[in-house]
Amino acid sequence: MVPSVMTSILADEAFVLSVDARKDMLAGVSAVCLLGKVLGGLITDAVGGWTLLVAVFICFTASSFVLTTTTSVATFGAMWWLNSLAYTVTWGAACQIIGASYEVSERPAQLTRIASASRFGASLGSMFFGRLLKAGLHWRQALMPTGIVQALLAVLCTLTLFARRGAGKESGTAAQIDASKAAPPPPSRSAAWAHVATIDFWLMFIPKIVIFTYTQFFMNFLAPYLHSSFGYSHGDATTLAGLCSGGSVIGLLVIGDRVYKKMSLDRQAALVFFLVLVCLLISALLAFSAALPFDISPLAVPLLFVWGLAYALPFYLPPGEFALRIGGKTAAALFTNLFDAGGFTVSFFWNRWATKSSKDGDFAAVLQTLSLFALISLGMPWCMYRQYRSAEAAAKKAA
Repeated sequence: MVPSVMTSILADEAFVLSVDARKDMLAGVSAVCLLGKVLGGLITDAVGGWTLLVAVFICFTASSFVLTTTTSVATFGAMWWLNSLAYTVTWGAACQIIGASYEVSERPAQLTRIASASRFGASLGSMFFGRLLKAGLHWRQALMPTGIVQALLAVLCTLTLFARRGAGKESGTAAQIDASKAAPPPPSRSAAWAHVATIDFWLMFIPKIVIFTYTQFFMNFLAPYLHSSFGYSHGDATTLAGLCSGGSVIGLLVIGDRVYKKMSLDRQAALVFFLVLVCLLISALLAFSAALPFDISPLAVPLLFVWGLAYALPFYLPPGEFALRIGGKTAAALFTNLFDAGGFTVSFFWNRWATKSSKDGDFAAVLQTLSLFALISLGMPWCMYRQYRSAEAAAKKAA
């Protein structure tokens, strides 16, 4: 929510948020998200998914209220961190509830829908904030409706939790009360490290953690980029940033759910290769736009929309499937959290650097790093193709 109105916050003369302060705040957001990934699973297992969602939306409501009223930069940063921490642990709570409520065959579809809903909500929210800013509202006024929505969600989750208790669908423990299952015991260290030592692991892990910066760019830097590089107003930049991020929804729902999942592994690898190549070409085109013989401004928003569409599938689906494939029932969560922890670690350093690098409004260096990350991410389809060849060889040997 905060990144959606960041251009207006930076332009607010009554609330002096320096580049250094923003840099530290973004680094702190990555750090607390990393903490949330590490501790989220333990907290969810201890209190249960529905109980955690109640606590999360209470934190959202309280932090949103303080964010929109405080005049202290330090307090603002602390509440942004709390908001981000709550956001991070929400995914684990939702996944645990899905695990308890749906059969194994139905879980991937439910996870895809939640991921798509998350991206759609972020995109719609950004466009909503942009329209409010365009209408002349202050950024504080634009953010106020979120607190009301979050308070209503806290009430809804609380009523759901008590309804489940009253129905007696679960027995006495806290985790059972909210329809959540305790996570299975983690695998031994030797079993986990056996996978980490393989080439396939690193061919998937490194692309995942560098593509993580794409989420940071679209969330934290896209609106400032559109404002400073193409002259859009704060409201229009925020709205268009949300529209471009909406490409990821199409990438997941249309390409991911209707095309990718019906393909064989070798064809999936080819599709991921193509999508990563699109990310590479678009980021490079924008990074070196000053050297082009034509004005790229009319194409900027369509290109960014296609970029959002292209990166979503490689970011979400292949790493998740890889974690399930090598981790099985006992270690899938371990590898999923390891991938996310790596991504937040990279983002911690990249956010600080990108904020400093773009402080004068020049995003060329930022886009160049994203082009490099796309080039590195070509290791992902290579990993998928290697696994396809291994499966083919194993099938022939078994026959």
